[in-house]
Amino acid sequence: MASRILFTRSSTRIISQPTLLFRPQSVKAMAVPTLLTVAELKSKLGGPVVVDGSWHMPAAKRDPIKEFREDGHIPGARYFDIESIKDKSSTLPHMMPSAAQFAQQVGELGISNDDHVVVYDTAGFFSAPRVYWMFKAFGHNKVSVLDGGFKAWTSAGCPIEKGEAKIEPKVFNVPKLDEAMIRSYKQILHIVKDPSNTSTTIIDARPSARFTGAAPEPRAGLSSGHMPRAKNVPFMELFDQQTGELYSDAQLLAAFTRAGVNVDELKKSESASKEVVLSCGSGVSACVVYFALERLGLKHLAIFDGSWTEYASRPESIIVKD
Repeated sequence: MASRILFTRSSTRIISQPTLLFRPQSVKAMAVPTLLTVAELKSKLGGPVVVDGSWHMPAAKRDPIKEFREDGHIPGARYFDIESIKDKSSTLPHMMPSAAQFAQQVGELGISNDDHVVVYDTAGFFSAPRVYWMFKAFGHNKVSVLDGGFKAWTSAGCPIEKGEAKIEPKVFNVPKLDEAMIRSYKQILHIVKDPSNTSTTIIDARPSARFTGAAPEPRAGLSSGHMPRAKNVPFMELFDQQTGELYSDAQLLAAFTRAGVNVDELKKSESASKEVVLSCGSGVSACVVYFALERLGLKHLAIFDGSWTEYASRPESIIVKD
């Protein structure tokens, strides 16, 4: 499937960058765009399974489930609750669930292994990439993010519906987790305690003041600061705060360059032994950075699932303040 290209005043932007999927039952390759425009989704309504993956920081005092029911959602959408579809045995906020749990809860949302899933959120580009990453980590590559989310959808005058989602459960076969896409605390500690490690680039998506240590963490009892040698690319710098739409490739590249991340060099040196690990507060906004780097062509990307909440809570961690 050819990519569609939109010319703007400042840059050329790829709207539809295909992701290939090979079904176990068939050698035929299928492709879906990683990013959908509002117009593209509107033309496809009734085909893809649309999910609202909204989540908000506790300080925002917003109830995304209530908003889904009372303020409305895209017609046919169902709510993907990252506060529920997680490892509930962990004290950490958003740890990855088991493959069996993921399959059970996703099936209850009326999603099968064959479905094209389109994810959006009400912030524009915040928590939807986390849902996108979860599907990809469990091998479901037929997943896209709606550019600009619900904000862009309503701004375009598109229809909404209110109330509970009407869902017919489906079978989602238990997948296998791609362990190359996720990193544990033990793995991260090994990386940061080895000053000779040049094969791993750590990028932190938290706001710069929390990264430097100038501002406190929103979670009580956690020190701010950052891991040794980590780079800081605040996730808010990757999308337009007014429209909620992801920035152009040129703008994304500039944001990483400002942070001292040479994306072109990372692409040249990519191999199984060289990778980029992404972190944030609890594993949500790191996925915005994941999505941006994937758009720019990087392949060896992993999320530190426990992120700063886990790292800063462990006494053996090394914390740097600028």
